[in-house]
Amino acid sequence: MNIFSFIKSRVAIFDVVNDYTTLKKTGGYYKSRCPFHHEKTASFTVSPQKEIFYCFGCHLGGDVITFISKVENCSQIEAAQFLAERYSIEIPEEISQNKSNENEKKQYFQICQLVAQWCHQQLKKNRAVLQYLAKRGIDGPFIDYFTLGFFPGGLNGVKNLITAMAKENVLADDLIDANIISKGKSVLFSSFEDRIIFPIKDHLGRFCAFGGRVYKPTDTRAKYYNSRENNYFVKGSLLFGLDLAKKSTQKSDAVYLVEGYTDCIAMVQHGYPNTVATLGTACTIAHLKQLSRYAHTLYLLYDNDKAGHQAILRLAQMCWQANMELYVVTLPSSQDPASFLNAKGNMAEQIAQSQDIFLFYINSLGHGFATKPLHEKVELTRSFLETIAPIQDSLKQDFLVQRASKTFDLPFESIKNELKKHIKKDSPAEGEQVAKPESQLSALEKRIFCAIVQNVRLLKNLEEFYPLSWLGTPLNTIAQGLWEHREENFFDFTNFFDSLNQYDQQLVSQLLLEHKEEITQEMFNQMIQQLYKKQWKTVVQQMKKLLECAKHEGNPEKTQAIMNRFAKLKQKMMPAAGNKSEN
Repeated sequence: MNIFSFIKSRVAIFDVVNDYTTLKKTGGYYKSRCPFHHEKTASFTVSPQKEIFYCFGCHLGGDVITFISKVENCSQIEAAQFLAERYSIEIPEEISQNKSNENEKKQYFQICQLVAQWCHQQLKKNRAVLQYLAKRGIDGPFIDYFTLGFFPGGLNGVKNLITAMAKENVLADDLIDANIISKGKSVLFSSFEDRIIFPIKDHLGRFCAFGGRVYKPTDTRAKYYNSRENNYFVKGSLLFGLDLAKKSTQKSDAVYLVEGYTDCIAMVQHGYPNTVATLGTACTIAHLKQLSRYAHTLYLLYDNDKAGHQAILRLAQMCWQANMELYVVTLPSSQDPASFLNAKGNMAEQIAQSQDIFLFYINSLGHGFATKPLHEKVELTRSFLETIAPIQDSLKQDFLVQRASKTFDLPFESIKNELKKHIKKDSPAEGEQVAKPESQLSALEKRIFCAIVQNVRLLKNLEEFYPLSWLGTPLNTIAQGLWEHREENFFDFTNFFDSLNQYDQQLVSQLLLEHKEEITQEMFNQMIQQLYKKQWKTVVQQMKKLLECAKHEGNPEKTQAIMNRFAKLKQKMMPAAGNKSEN
């Protein structure tokens, strides 16, 4: 048994999925609106008996491991570990994978959590820092909600941390390896000393890094200091507050993106729990794709200054790569979300006036356009065309071209014709091969396959397993694996499902939730007869190959057995087969 089978044997897919979306019983199945895409009618289906799910809207399917890996945006092994932690499942040593690496990773997260909790306790004891936070509008409940902390300054601060960690079996060298403290020429020190600490967690809620902010007016160091990147902390793929914002983001199908920790906390305090922040870096396509798993709409609340505008323009140029609608919320000049909210600003009003990012982009490019030199006008127009060329919705493209035509004071047809050149340039060349979809499967093949998975005993009257190889691709290869997992009329579905790749898992989930009928032995035999008729040429060719192999082996008994089987098949197929050529 591998780690995936072990986890699935101890958690029910219904319990796990029901934490993310409300399941309602429909016959022997449960349905809800899909947590992976926006829909009005419930098409997401869960089978507690088979421990699988499938969405008939976005066509995503699989088991509980697949579900967690998709909804939490993590690898399969991380999904298994996530479930083990959430449901307090102890994984036996003999089935854990990559134990040394996983132990190192687990230890790193544990050290970060212990340090975060220690800093949190230090903050609770420091009146000056608490008063500073209060002035910034951050009160007690949200200090706890975000586990905010404080790292005391001086040698005593580092010494006290080392002493506290020693009680948890964490050594000073472990803290050095985790980049919490550093070695000086003669003493140990920390770059986080005398800073307010913002613990950073990954989307699974594991503490993995820290942001430190100075709070004294006389402190001349850089305002913020973030943990150094390592194997478990990459700024370009992490968002502050995402672990806390996930549920409200999925529920509202919208998320707010801000630039800093305090902006994020202020938004949450003022009733926007679905808010996340970048970690002092530009928003990346990885960030957008991660957020697109939880929401369809993203509101950008960047500082209303030149740097903020430039960041939004960069996002406009790459946002088409993520399946999201982006809107820009413009705040009064020189204000950020925290200062605006703390000054009693009406954020709901600003959000209501938000602008589609492409319209914001056009207006920004068009600012002072008439007075710019010709070469700059051409450059800006082509930049606009390159940005909207990848948009799949032609109607939206036309709307944006029309808007640009007015803003740039250029003829609509001129911009449209230039856009066609950009689109053609990005299209596949004539004769270039395009990937073809999977071969179409007949309803008969699907019914036979599902009947066998539902009741493997239906195969008892079939001579060996040749009919399975006559199913269409990829069911024939999946069916061969099914046969290998069959033991004397017993079939372990979980073990079989684990042996499949991700695509085949999705296909099997879809078929089993599409074909729910109970098939009797008589019905099954009739379907096999229909399969023989449909695949008669294939049957004949396969029998000939088997005969050739048997003759080559010099095995007359095997040769005769194959000929007897073929004769029986022909007799069953009469008169249909008798009229067909055997060549």
